[in-house]
Amino acid sequence: MQQKIVFDTNSLSQICPVEQRESYILLGQKLQEAKDFEDKLHHMNDEDHEWDKLQIQLDCTPHNIKNSKYIIVRHALAWHNYFKRATEFRDRNIYSYELMDPPLHYLGKKQCEKMRPEINQIEFDRVYISPLLRTIQTAQLLFQDHPQKDQIKFILCPHISEKISSQYSIYKWGNLTNILQDVQSESFNQNNSPIKFDISELPFEKEFWQFVLIGKQEKIQGLKPCKEDQEQFLVNKFVKKGQNITLEKTKHAEKRVKVFLEKFKNNQTNSKIGIVSHSQIIKLILSQTNKIVETKIRNGTVIGIDI
Repeated sequence: MQQKIVFDTNSLSQICPVEQRESYILLGQKLQEAKDFEDKLHHMNDEDHEWDKLQIQLDCTPHNIKNSKYIIVRHALAWHNYFKRATEFRDRNIYSYELMDPPLHYLGKKQCEKMRPEINQIEFDRVYISPLLRTIQTAQLLFQDHPQKDQIKFILCPHISEKISSQYSIYKWGNLTNILQDVQSESFNQNNSPIKFDISELPFEKEFWQFVLIGKQEKIQGLKPCKEDQEQFLVNKFVKKGQNITLEKTKHAEKRVKVFLEKFKNNQTNSKIGIVSHSQIIKLILSQTNKIVETKIRNGTVIGIDI
C-alpha cells in the first residue's frame, strides 16, 4: 500500500522556493506556540496580563438592532483569528491545511454564549449563513435555544462566504456534509436540538461549491472531494510555485455580494433577516448599501442596518 504524503510545515519547507523556506519553518514554530498558549488559557483568569495580548472581547454589545430590518453578525473568534493574535504571525500567503476553513476557538464559543440572550429576543424570518465552518458553528451556537428556532429558515448561502484571498478562506473539499453532521451531533450532546440548514442555494456538486461559485470548476476536474486531492492540488498550485493564495478577485466578491443584496429589493416580511458572514463581506455589504457604522467589525460583532 502506498504511504500517504504528509504535508506538514517541515516537508513544505523542502519543496517551496528557497526564499520562502524560513517562512514555512517559522509557521510550524508559531503553530506549536499557539497550541501551547491555548493550553495555558484554560487556566487563566480574565484579568491575567498574558490574556491582554489577544485583544479579544468576550462581551459583544449589539449595535442598532432594535429598529433595523437586517441583523448582520460577524462570526465569533475562530482558530485562525486566535492564532494571529497569539503569535502575531502575519504571512497570509503561505499554505497550511491546519489553518484552512478553521473552526471556532473555544473563546469564540464563549462569545456566542454571551450574545445568545440578545439574539433570542429578536424575531427572525430567515438567516443567511456562509457555508464555512466558523459561520455554521456561530449560527448553531447563537440559535440553539432560540424560541422560534423551528420557524426560522436557516439558509447556507455561498454568496456571503469570505473572499477567497488566503488560506483561511479556502473551504475544505468534501467537508460540508461532515460539518453539518458534526455540528448537529455536538448540539445533541449538549441536550439541544440542532438547527436545520437549508442547502437549496448550494450547487448540485455541493462539496465543490466554492469553485463553482467563482466559476473555476474546470480547474478541479477529475479530482475527488477529499483531503488528499485538495492538498496535492494546493501544494502544486501555490507551495511549489511560491504563488500567493488568491483564488478570487475583489471584483468577483463585489459582484456576488450585489447578487445577494438583490434578494431583498422586494422583500415584504415584517420579521428581521439575519446574515452570518465574515469581515470582508460585511464591509462590502455596508459599502454597497452606503451604510456607515460607528463600530469596528470585530469577531462576534452584531449590527443592524436597513437595505
